[in-house]
Amino acid sequence: MSKIIIENNTVYDIPIINIYQENAFNAPLVFFIHGYGGDREQALDYGYMLAKKGLYYVSMDCKGHGERKVINEANRFYNVFPSDSGLDTYVHMHEVIEQSAIDIQRLVDYFNSKEEINPHRIGISGYSMGGYASFYIAATNPDIKAAASIAGKPAFTKAWQDSITSTATYEQWSKPLRDVTKEIEKRTEYFRMIDPFDKLSSFSPRPLLIINGDQDTDSNYIYSLELYTKLLPFYEDHPAKLQLRMPFAGHQFTYGMKRGACNWFEKYLV
Repeated sequence: MSKIIIENNTVYDIPIINIYQENAFNAPLVFFIHGYGGDREQALDYGYMLAKKGLYYVSMDCKGHGERKVINEANRFYNVFPSDSGLDTYVHMHEVIEQSAIDIQRLVDYFNSKEEINPHRIGISGYSMGGYASFYIAATNPDIKAAASIAGKPAFTKAWQDSITSTATYEQWSKPLRDVTKEIEKRTEYFRMIDPFDKLSSFSPRPLLIINGDQDTDSNYIYSLELYTKLLPFYEDHPAKLQLRMPFAGHQFTYGMKRGACNWFEKYLV
């Protein structure tokens, strides 16, 4: 096996980390999106595993994270919910997801001209927020040829509405939520606009791996199960290219999950 190179770089204004085999040429490219509050170094071991198999790994600092963290960041929505409810953070996370898709396209355009990369073999992967983003990017970017989402939710609108409904059952939050009904409607419309759930039907027959721990209380597996059920007819002629795995795990990116995602990309991109 060739020497593994790990390097930091900045493409346009996006800090990235690359992991690849020395003298890489025409290698499949896998982008990784980190979780909310993380940074581009979150899954270095995963990147190393992919590089060992001959893939070129790129992870970036998402909007407002890592070296892109700024004070008084400009966002689409201002805070309107009780701070301890977590709802404003949840909305902001989706703004980061939306920007991540834009950033990935910029990086795709950049790497398309590099001889180290095969521009026709590009995959997307991510954990937690990155799992959400992987669904969104797979649904909206035709350059993506394979995807592996870990601990994400593919149903943005339904998950948001469920969060509002469940939060309103708490006595200390029920009245504050009633007072911002119009703001909830604005954010609900935003979630509908970026929701990948229905759009993911068009991803078929490209390979889609969904990994969701069956003990995950942050990203309940029910949303992944509903997507899997919806997509089954679209993969009827290629059943092996759609897989849902629900290991006995919580909200985490375990070694077994990393190995499974790595093998997925080796199978369908290399």
